[in-house]
Amino acid sequence: MPRPRTPLGTAGKITTVGQVNIDGRWVTAPVGVKPTRYRSRARLRGANGVLRGVERFDRTKGKAETKLRVALAQDATEMRGDALRSDMSLADAGLIWLAQAERLDSGLAQSTKEQYRSAFGRYVRGSNIAGLTLREVNRVPPLRTFVQQVADTNGTGAAKTARTVVSNILGMAVNDGVLEHNAVRQVPPARANTSSMRPMNTKRAELLGEATDVDRDTSRAFTRVEREALLNFAASDPRAQDRDVVDLLRWMAGTGVRISEALDQLWADVDLVAGTVHVWGTKTKHSDRVLHLPMWLVEALEKRAVLGIPLSGFVFASTRTAGRRDRRNTARHLRDVFDRGGFPWATPHSLRRTVATLMDEAGLPLALTADQLGHADPSMTARVYLGRKGDMSRAAVVL
Repeated sequence: MPRPRTPLGTAGKITTVGQVNIDGRWVTAPVGVKPTRYRSRARLRGANGVLRGVERFDRTKGKAETKLRVALAQDATEMRGDALRSDMSLADAGLIWLAQAERLDSGLAQSTKEQYRSAFGRYVRGSNIAGLTLREVNRVPPLRTFVQQVADTNGTGAAKTARTVVSNILGMAVNDGVLEHNAVRQVPPARANTSSMRPMNTKRAELLGEATDVDRDTSRAFTRVEREALLNFAASDPRAQDRDVVDLLRWMAGTGVRISEALDQLWADVDLVAGTVHVWGTKTKHSDRVLHLPMWLVEALEKRAVLGIPLSGFVFASTRTAGRRDRRNTARHLRDVFDRGGFPWATPHSLRRTVATLMDEAGLPLALTADQLGHADPSMTARVYLGRKGDMSRAAVVL
């Protein structure tokens, strides 16, 4: 049976011999002669599969072998570069995955990159599984406990994102041949334990002067009457005015754009004369679109423009820096308006669902609704945003 090959990036057996200098040449010390130095040598299999000799010298055998082991480790590390290893910690592997996700050719939207970066730093990097190796962490029990802890401490949405991040890290390891399977796929999503979540959220909300309701219905849309009630409440609410979210709510309610798209919107891409806006979406090529604005929204933007355009050019710039707003804080401010306005079930995405629902109720083509939302697949618009809630009495008429 042929001898198995040395794995890439690893060395074979270390051999150490004593040497003496004879006539200017270092040779193996004869029996009975005390060595002047020791040579420690091994063969390392490089990235190209070729074995090459690596050797180090010192006055003692132990020091020579130590020098060689250090050199072999450094060479192997440099050779592997950013390659994942089964003995690498989840935190270190996560940094490699994050670097790949941040690349321009990753295909991820900028908002997704920001979400992953934030979730990795907040929930994964300092967690109780961060120090486990990929081999150790790739089991259902520790992963299930991790996801449940994030849900109970930070909420269901945070647990979903944290689970996705860890799954992507382990998925990269599977693709690289480091792991055979991704155990996260066997871990069910975890919901927040509201009995433990509510006291923490209540205390934070009291300090911020915000509502404490944490129950959200992501499948529900505003009716037209509810939407008008929300916008009227925001327009008369001092806190919403101070946080400058009144026009932002109007914008999302009148266009159906994602919150990240709204925060990225530039004045240069808004044509108030034509009543159009160029939305530079990043999720798919269909999310890059030109939308026509309702007249009531054009009028609101004309009033906003009179107040002065920020130097950054963002339509909804930060009130403090005039730069891009922080997505997380903005979403929190919007949810606060929903809560105090009498819609504690709503989220910022509810406005996007509302646009789809109103267009559907008006009898507009599904493809037009998909184009408005920036969806590549109209069937996804119907499945996720509209649901199956047709008037069943129409079936009786046909039958």
